[in-house]
Amino acid sequence: MNGRAPKPLKSLRQIVNASLRGSGLSRIFATMQDTRPAPETIVPEPDFRHVQTWVFDLDHTLYSIDAARHAAMSERICLYVHRLTGLARDAAWDLQKLYLRDYGSPLGGLMRHHGVDPDAYHDDVNDIDALELEADPKLRAGLARLKGRRLVFTNNCGRYAAKVLERLAIADLFCDIVDVRVMDFVPKPNPSAYDAIAARGAMPGRAAMFDDAARNLLPAHDRGLTTVWCRNDLGIWNAPSKNDGEAATPDHIHHETHDLAHFLQTIRI
Repeated sequence: MNGRAPKPLKSLRQIVNASLRGSGLSRIFATMQDTRPAPETIVPEPDFRHVQTWVFDLDHTLYSIDAARHAAMSERICLYVHRLTGLARDAAWDLQKLYLRDYGSPLGGLMRHHGVDPDAYHDDVNDIDALELEADPKLRAGLARLKGRRLVFTNNCGRYAAKVLERLAIADLFCDIVDVRVMDFVPKPNPSAYDAIAARGAMPGRAAMFDDAARNLLPAHDRGLTTVWCRNDLGIWNAPSKNDGEAATPDHIHHETHDLAHFLQTIRI
């Protein structure tokens, strides 16, 4: 015994490092120790546990179509305006878009300035077969898990909306269709149009609205609804804009999605 304290036992790491020192492998070993993957950032799921009434637009929201079918849909409206007014095709197109901007839908302007019968208009421009819609099991599963009432809120015709829901095999999941007739032919985004959904339970802090037209979400936001922008990059009102006094801005879009079915499957309810 020399009175010296015993040396502490080396750790396994110290032993391994000592054996590798000078061999050139120590640098490799050190590198290997730092290659563990960084922990993934957890993104919270959107919280919709407060929602009791779910309000869905119809066209380009509950179903989506490609650019070619969208163009064909717009062209049918243009041809209707052309036949009605006698304007050249390009002038009819411009008038159609003007009425869409100023009245929320071409029908609004056509009724006001040309005395158009809304049923005749819808029968002419709506071609459900051209959409080639099929049952959508993923969308149905997403809708079915929602707790509360589900409404369709559309500037289109209720008869047409009912046919679309049947083709998608989701008609039984909705309790009501609020169409332009129920709105007294004052369509979204006119603030008074939203009285119809308020009367059906879409109350502040208790309802969510889904729409592909960002400007249609402005009155919903102002009424205290949670807003979801269903982005599809089609149409002139698909994006928020400050170019028009009544256009929506990003401040009143709470959530956005390119895939409604997936979004509904992932939210907290």
